[in-house]
Amino acid sequence: MLYKADLHIHSCVSPCASLDMSPQAIVKSALDRGINCLALTDHNCAGNCAVMASLCERHNILFFPGLEVTTSEEAHVLCLFGEAGAAMELDNIIYESLPPIKNVPEKFGDQVLVNEDEEVEGFKEKYLGMACAYSIDELREKVKKLGGLFIASHVDKPVFSVISQLGFLSGLFSAVEISGACVRRQGVSMFCGDYTAVSASDSHYPHNIADTCVQFELPSPCIEEYRRVLERKEVEIITNSSPSTHATWR
Repeated sequence: MLYKADLHIHSCVSPCASLDMSPQAIVKSALDRGINCLALTDHNCAGNCAVMASLCERHNILFFPGLEVTTSEEAHVLCLFGEAGAAMELDNIIYESLPPIKNVPEKFGDQVLVNEDEEVEGFKEKYLGMACAYSIDELREKVKKLGGLFIASHVDKPVFSVISQLGFLSGLFSAVEISGACVRRQGVSMFCGDYTAVSASDSHYPHNIADTCVQFELPSPCIEEYRRVLERKEVEIITNSSPSTHATWR
């Protein structure tokens, strides 16, 4: 089956995301844009993944629950899983390691957990924008044990990327992510090296969902098949900055 996927999206539990980014709103926007595969990757948190999984199942969307973890080097890494339980295991590990700094909504933004009907279920107390206690290498081992994918986030960006923090791609990644802006501007080759390049919207607002996405074929709907697609570099990046702009890179 052919999948059009946006695999880097933030919900309302990420302090930097819009409160409009409920799982329900994300799924609706994705369906409107022809997306049939999603990942939820909130900062250091998988708290809205179970709700998202239920909504995606209802609407026949393949879902990869995950987190975007800030490592001790202050690099962002996407950790994607095949089921919400594994994502929540990593959530518990990461949250426990965060500094005991409480979120200040007026300063940093709200960190809201919601249900399928967009009703508030709770809030994350610690500020999720901090670096966790684990290095890139330590995090990779934890993700590997949980059967997940380990993807370097937006490696072209001047802050919070593996390259910006270390100066080079350190570690064994499942793929490297290039921002949609970079793909539209100059392609992907200068950043990805021998790694498979992917891209996504990194959406913090509903209207940005699917601005950039990937397309691939899977013989069965599971994360192990997507892992094989990444290993074979059988991923097409699609950017849509406006209705009149369409670009693809393989």
